[in-house]
Amino acid sequence: MAGILALGAESAMAQECTFFFANEEGKVLTRTGYTADGKLSSTLLYRVQKVYDYPSGTEVDANFTYSKADGTLINSGQMVARCQDGNFSMNMNHILSFPVAVTMKNADIYFMGDLMSYPDAFSDPTDPGTTSNYTDGTVRIYDKNNKNNKAEISVTNREYVTTENVKTPAGIFNATKVKYNMKIWTPQATIEGYGYEWYAPNVGIVRTEEYNDNNQLQSYSVLTNIK
Repeated sequence: MAGILALGAESAMAQECTFFFANEEGKVLTRTGYTADGKLSSTLLYRVQKVYDYPSGTEVDANFTYSKADGTLINSGQMVARCQDGNFSMNMNHILSFPVAVTMKNADIYFMGDLMSYPDAFSDPTDPGTTSNYTDGTVRIYDKNNKNNKAEISVTNREYVTTENVKTPAGIFNATKVKYNMKIWTPQATIEGYGYEWYAPNVGIVRTEEYNDNNQLQSYSVLTNIK
C-alpha cells in the first residue's frame, strides 16, 4: 500500500498538506456510535501502525476494530490515510457507524470502500479552490455467510459548511463541517438522507450525524478518546 506513493516526486508537498488523521505511530483513537435517542450502538477504534514519509507526501497505515455495544467484535481490518502532492484522502471506514452497518452487526461482514478527499478549508474557507475537490465515495458491505445480506452506501454532493469548535469527550477541536447526501441500498429497500461530518487536523473525524429525508436524526458518532 505504501508503494502507491510516487517516491521520485521532487516537490516537498508533505509540508503543505494538512493531515486529517492521527499521524503518530501507536496513537489510538476511539469513536463511539449512538442511536438517535443516545443509546450506545457501536465502537470504532483506530490504531496507527506505520507512518511513511516520502518526497510526495505522507501515508499512514492503521488497523481498525468495529464492535457492538457489548464489546463483541463485528469486524476488523486496515485503513489508509494519505497526503500526496498536497491532497489528503482516507478510507471510508467511518461509514461503519451508519445505521445499516449497525443492523448487520450480527453478521460476519466484509467491508470495501473508496478513498475520499478531505480538502484543507482552514487556510481560507471562503476560497472556492479549497472546497471544490470533495470527492464522492461508495462503501459495500457483505455478509460472508449470506450473500443476500448486503448493503451499498453512497456518499455524494459533499460540500463545505463552516469551520467551528466541536466539543467531544476527547477534547475540543477546531473542525471543518461538511454536509453530504447519502443513499443506502439493501435488497429490501433504498433509503436516502443526508449527514454531516466534522474533521480536525492531525485527528480526523471527531463527530458525525446522519438524518433521513424527513430531517430526523437517525444516528451519530463522536470521538471519545485519544491516547
